[in-house]
Amino acid sequence: MQIDIKNACKAYEGNVVLNVAEFTFKPGKIYAILGLNGSGKSTLLNCIAGICNLSSGYIVYNEKFKLKDIRKSISIVSQKPYLFNSSVRDNIVSGLRFRKMNVDDINKRLTKYTNHFSIDKLLNKNCKKLSGGEGAKAAMLRTIVLETDVVLLDEPTAAMDVESTLEAEKLIKSIVSGNKTVIMVTHDLYQAERVADYVIFMDKGKIIEHGTKEKVFKYPEHPLVRTILNRGN
Repeated sequence: MQIDIKNACKAYEGNVVLNVAEFTFKPGKIYAILGLNGSGKSTLLNCIAGICNLSSGYIVYNEKFKLKDIRKSISIVSQKPYLFNSSVRDNIVSGLRFRKMNVDDINKRLTKYTNHFSIDKLLNKNCKKLSGGEGAKAAMLRTIVLETDVVLLDEPTAAMDVESTLEAEKLIKSIVSGNKTVIMVTHDLYQAERVADYVIFMDKGKIIEHGTKEKVFKYPEHPLVRTILNRGN
């Protein structure tokens, strides 16, 4: 799915936290959004997901202006995802049940994705008893199993250990097939280099630099990006 952002502004009590003049997310690519804390990364993601409404401007999804027309085509892993007070299995398949998928197809979809994390032993465990890393896996799988056209990920591996993070990255790269669009907020520069096709740097609500990861990481132009990447002045 192509997502076009035009003059997107979000303000809280007069304080502008997002101000993106124009940007297009194209299908079949993984985008990594980077920047310092408070730069507007999560706000942009939440506006795309429809969790936050823009103060002005608009977001177009495959030439459709109304989010309700394509809402089922977008899924998101929030920075602090809420897990229901039930088993890991029930949490992961909750969205599929809500969409009234039959039991056999739910079980096939569950098996397809739980293999990525080898969490079979956790499926019957209550989510309230999970560690932070285990909860992050459950939240991520709950979103990925929906197989939506657009997948939004806000720091999805922040609580995971190194091994789980690498597994998660393999999963992220695997879901881009079929012209899906993946947009991921991450604080991890190395993760962006490993996973992303395209990199976006934000500061004070604006996109200050963007390009292929090779271009941005090797030849950054904006002074702040150069400083963050330690490429000199």
